Amino acid sequence: MKNYLILFAIFLVGCEQTPDFKTFPKIDAHVHLDTSDDSFVELLKENSFKYMTLVTRSESQDIIDEEFNFASNLQNDYPELISFATTFSMDGFGEPGWEETTINWLKESFDRGAIAVKVWKDIGMTFVEEDSSFIMMNDERFDPIWDFVESQNKTLVNHVGEPKNCWLPLEDMTVRGDSSYFANNPQYHMYLFPEAPGHEDQLAARDDVLDKHPNIRFVGCHLGSLEYDVDEQAKRLDKYPNFSLDMAGRINHFKVQDRNKVRDFIIKYQDRLLYGTDIKLRSPSLNGSSALDLQRIIDRVYLSDWEYFTTDAIMTQNDKVKEYQGLDLPLEVLKKIYYDNVIVMYPEFGQRH
Repeated sequence: MKNYLILFAIFLVGCEQTPDFKTFPKIDAHVHLDTSDDSFVELLKENSFKYMTLVTRSESQDIIDEEFNFASNLQNDYPELISFATTFSMDGFGEPGWEETTINWLKESFDRGAIAVKVWKDIGMTFVEEDSSFIMMNDERFDPIWDFVESQNKTLVNHVGEPKNCWLPLEDMTVRGDSSYFANNPQYHMYLFPEAPGHEDQLAARDDVLDKHPNIRFVGCHLGSLEYDVDEQAKRLDKYPNFSLDMAGRINHFKVQDRNKVRDFIIKYQDRLLYGTDIKLRSPSLNGSSALDLQRIIDRVYLSDWEYFTTDAIMTQNDKVKEYQGLDLPLEVLKKIYYDNVIVMYPEFGQRH
């Protein structure tokens, strides 16, 4: 009888069904909700989703205010579903009073519900000194800002630089999503600007902040711009215990690497990886309403990612990766990357302020 029970248990494990997408609790840790149209919220509920929306760009307070108001209003109306990160303006950086003004703005942001601070790629890629040298994230004038974020027990979220493909010719890029993006956004295609800081310079500036502020909770967007190599991601995760990575916009880069190596990496670092997509819902809507926009994203993005992570199916896509195999991750790993790790890195997620 004992042998039969063991065989039956093995049979049940082998027949474990793929979890149901609609009912499985999920948080997209990296979205941009630039809309006042809340019709998408019903689809969030129907598909067991919650959102972390990131206010971004630093060139002007007016741009920040618009995105901030969208995020704050949605969080106020749906606190159990939507949380958000603020950001700060570079207006007046280096001038007397900038630090005080920025900290006061962050205080106001936190009072209005923000649970994190986003630092975008424009710091490191756009802003320059009078001598044309680039202002990098590890500039000591930012240190009081990072200290304040840490003192308030908030999370620092950072999109540093760009994927390594950004420094390659379009035809040499490893995924079509990158070659398409940089073809349409040449201002960020660093291959065209050899005088600008390189990929390694961008990462070194970010890592310097991690070295100087080891206790701050830090989420590296887009796999920390280390998307090209899970070994490089592992090095940072090993070195910086408060550093985690979101996958937004970079899941395709897993598919160009060895499948078993990627799977082993995700399982080993299952406590440090956050599912995210970088999807955008905007006003005016692309399809007539934010609900229609989100349904398109569910069909095109979310279900594809779900199949990749939850099955071992052979899949194809319209990319340089013509065929790839799903990772078939264990259930406990799925729970962490899709939900639990977001709560760890953003402890105030889903709480009304």
